[in-house]
Amino acid sequence: MKRILLLTTLLATALPSRYVAGQPANDLKPLVYEAEDYTEPKDAWLTNKGSDTKWTLWTNDKDAAKKWSGGVVLRSPVVKRDRETPEDGAPPLHTHFTGIPRGSYEVEIKMGRTLAVSRDGRTWEKRTDGRLGLVEIADGTFDVWVDDRYANEGDIGPAYYDCITFRPIPPRLEKPKVAGYARERVREKMGRGIVAMPMAGNKVYVGWRLLANDPKNIAFNLYRRAGESAPVRLNAEPVRKTTDFVDANPPAGESRYFVRAVTGGGEGADSETVTVTPSAEGRPYISIKLDGNYTFQKAGIADLDGDGRYDFVIKQPHDNIDPYIQYWQRSPDTYKLEAYHHDGKFLWRHDLGWSIERGIWYSPYVVYDFDGDGRAEVAVKIGEGDPRDADGRVTSGPEWLAILDGQTGKELARAPWPSRERFPDYNYFCRNQIGVAYLDGKTPCIIVERGTYNVIKLAAYEFHGGKLRQLWTWEEREESTRYRGQGAHCLRAADVDGDGRDEVIIGSAVIDDNGVGLWSTGMGHPDNVTVGQLDPSRPGMQIHYDMETRQPTNGICMVDAKTGKILWGLSEPTKHIHSSGLCADIDPAYPGCACYGGERDDKTKRWLFSAKGELISTKDMGGLAPRAAYWDASLHRALLTGHRLAKFDGKELSPRIEGEIVAVADILGDWREEIITSLPGELRIYSTTIPAADRRPCLMQDPIYRLDAAGGAQGYYQIPGLSRLPSANPPW
Repeated sequence: MKRILLLTTLLATALPSRYVAGQPANDLKPLVYEAEDYTEPKDAWLTNKGSDTKWTLWTNDKDAAKKWSGGVVLRSPVVKRDRETPEDGAPPLHTHFTGIPRGSYEVEIKMGRTLAVSRDGRTWEKRTDGRLGLVEIADGTFDVWVDDRYANEGDIGPAYYDCITFRPIPPRLEKPKVAGYARERVREKMGRGIVAMPMAGNKVYVGWRLLANDPKNIAFNLYRRAGESAPVRLNAEPVRKTTDFVDANPPAGESRYFVRAVTGGGEGADSETVTVTPSAEGRPYISIKLDGNYTFQKAGIADLDGDGRYDFVIKQPHDNIDPYIQYWQRSPDTYKLEAYHHDGKFLWRHDLGWSIERGIWYSPYVVYDFDGDGRAEVAVKIGEGDPRDADGRVTSGPEWLAILDGQTGKELARAPWPSRERFPDYNYFCRNQIGVAYLDGKTPCIIVERGTYNVIKLAAYEFHGGKLRQLWTWEEREESTRYRGQGAHCLRAADVDGDGRDEVIIGSAVIDDNGVGLWSTGMGHPDNVTVGQLDPSRPGMQIHYDMETRQPTNGICMVDAKTGKILWGLSEPTKHIHSSGLCADIDPAYPGCACYGGERDDKTKRWLFSAKGELISTKDMGGLAPRAAYWDASLHRALLTGHRLAKFDGKELSPRIEGEIVAVADILGDWREEIITSLPGELRIYSTTIPAADRRPCLMQDPIYRLDAAGGAQGYYQIPGLSRLPSANPPW
């Protein structure tokens, strides 16, 4: 009796979006049908009497209105183990609905424990949730069969079958494509990023960038200048295999290094110069002294003055307050943004004031060149004055997206932040994020977000000519209910559908480049979201999730980034997969990125999967938020846990990392990554001194990597992903 077109029947397939003009989708009244009113055969159950061979229609609960089922529900016999056939135990139930208005619906069975569910009465699937997906009702009917065939291994007992809800999905409302100011993709001006690090034994390691637009046959000459003497070329032949060099015999005292590119036309101009003093002990980091003896929480990495070198905008101090009622406390002081030139010069300080409480969720910012002039701006959430309530919470007052000049900290423009309206309470409207997305493929647009766990609001802006222009807005109520509460602890952007325009990945849902829903898994809030080429054997990109919300399965999973279809997932139930986990190419035995996550409240529950979903290990990898960095000459990231840097096989690498890890990014030297840490009064940049085996373009020129690195200044930190892994990208 397949009289409908079933578009999606599995949780493993994400729902596409539908829209309506004038009325939000999930404000439309759902249709709720009680199962017992439409189910046959009627002799398949007894009323208020238990049985081993029939269902029970349970109707006489005390305080029935307080029960999840309303007090009337079909209950199966206890299912201790899976039954061989549907006829074993209680008989299968067939529910036939009529009179359903023509249209599109999101359909869900309200159920308990585990049910066998079928759409044709012959083919059964084991379900621990009742989400049947999106259906098109053409003739007013809908059929479903349920049975007590399967046991719930983690909670033995009867199954429950209560009602079926049809949530209307309105006709699609198109929004126009974004047309930003840029005529070609805005890209950073990048110098050679030359870095010189003193090595033990009075040696000096020098590294520099290969750029994506360099000729394939480019080579380099490295020069050293000591004092006022003429520069000396250190390499006998132009350096072609790598973009690094070890100076084994530098003179005592300070020396300056620079490189010149070598092409068919001869040597090019001098690169920027870097200064270093050799030492017997070596020093594996660069130190930038802060303008006070404090630590910092976040670091925005961008070129503030257009010289091709990365500068820093930090947020200090390192304190963090969470809006949740059990964690919240009154802010003792205000956050400050501070800018530092790459050479350590202090540039400016901007006090965010008492309107911004001292926590990550209240104070998102990103640093990026939004207007395409070659100099980065700071996009930040601000308020006005001192709007604190008597207890110290900020629940009122205007809120803005502000653009600050990267060189001076002066405010250049502002626009409204999404409002607090519709949020259930303070805990939920205080969840704010910000990100960067190339919505038209050319213009770096600013995405601001309010809400994560239920209501979610987005607004997209471009900054050009000194003004902010709104491009679109989006709210979760424009979509099906499966977009509600799908936010994450981070905001991502990537061209997941291959149309040359970035989509916005809010968590378990993706918003298309024009501000309409693309897909949602409906699984709820993930702690960890990593997007990129995670499995090189698959076409396109993938997304790895670690789910905070309870899941019957797939609490750790990988989905197709274009469709949201689950490719593989953890097969057992999870309660709260916590923190940022890890998704990185760390294990040479398995191609692609390994995916790690664990339960917050059970230290025995840790899982490491290959990119194809093969279980590699259940060992703890150093807590729930290990980091990783490309560090040695291999094409696999090294693990960074605490102060220890080591390969997957346990081999330790130098150096010992001191301070709180704030960021991992390829900001200096060749394609290997730097580790930025916070110590009292100091920003420290660790950079490798291990000679490379080959050369690759700067990772910051990878579009996903660069936007992830920018997003590291807000939200919960996760290392950047890549559009294409180095192991899948042949060296030049």
